Amino acid sequence: MLAVLGDLVEDVVVWPGGPVEPGTDTAARVFRRRGGSAANVAAAAAALGAPVRFLGRVGADAAGTALADGLAGLGVDVRVQRAGTTGCVVVLVDADGERTMLPDRGAAAELADPDPGWPDGVTLLHLPVYSLLDEPCAGAARALAARVRDAGGAVSVDAASAGSLRAHGPARFLDDLAALGPAHLLANRAEADLLGLPGTAPPGTAVVVKDGPRPALVHLPGVARLGLPGVPVAPAPVDGVRDTTGAGDAFAAGYLTAVHAGADPLVAVARGHACAARVLCGPGAAGA
Repeated sequence: MLAVLGDLVEDVVVWPGGPVEPGTDTAARVFRRRGGSAANVAAAAAALGAPVRFLGRVGADAAGTALADGLAGLGVDVRVQRAGTTGCVVVLVDADGERTMLPDRGAAAELADPDPGWPDGVTLLHLPVYSLLDEPCAGAARALAARVRDAGGAVSVDAASAGSLRAHGPARFLDDLAALGPAHLLANRAEADLLGLPGTAPPGTAVVVKDGPRPALVHLPGVARLGLPGVPVAPAPVDGVRDTTGAGDAFAAGYLTAVHAGADPLVAVARGHACAARVLCGPGAAGA
């Protein structure tokens, strides 16, 4: 089974009607959606028919109950702690579809002492970077990753946020990666440049560097550290892109479900591109 550990929060997606004017009003369309990188990956994987488990923490509030129930209704095996206040992310999306996120992770960052049965049957554990930056959640993620690896499973990581990586410290994060020893590492171009990927990836890690509408570069294990060019895998063009929120999470779901089913990374990247394309024309990670 594929499992994803991390955030399940509410996204408040804002499409301003024009340039935001400080000190006064700017007309906008506002959408409330399920959010959280980990939850988005889990939901997209379930939509592909994969058995998937979500691991995390939501608040002991109506928002947390609704979000957890909604995710379970999509076919995800939801395992959550309930305490504190459910997190929220305000997402500002410009006319070109680029998004700026203002996160308050709330209860999601407070995951601690996870149930020892959570990783049972998990053969691939996926960790978005948000799961690895703040304690106590980062400690819980490392502990569950160790259990999965000790049982013969694998770990994957998505670098996910250049801003969060800068705040955490790139060198410190690379040390974290070395300890985790992921089989797969996903990053966009900005994140890869910040971390010096692919050359700084742990040995044995397949590194995928995404680049928006341009080809992703796949650096296979054993090659990533040699400084050789990656293998390009181009996405199909998408017309009418309006909101890139959750596109990276959808890509991760397509990629992970493919490699989990035995596909090689090149085939998996093509599936990732196809999944990402489905969320680009509507508000939020669901794309509708």
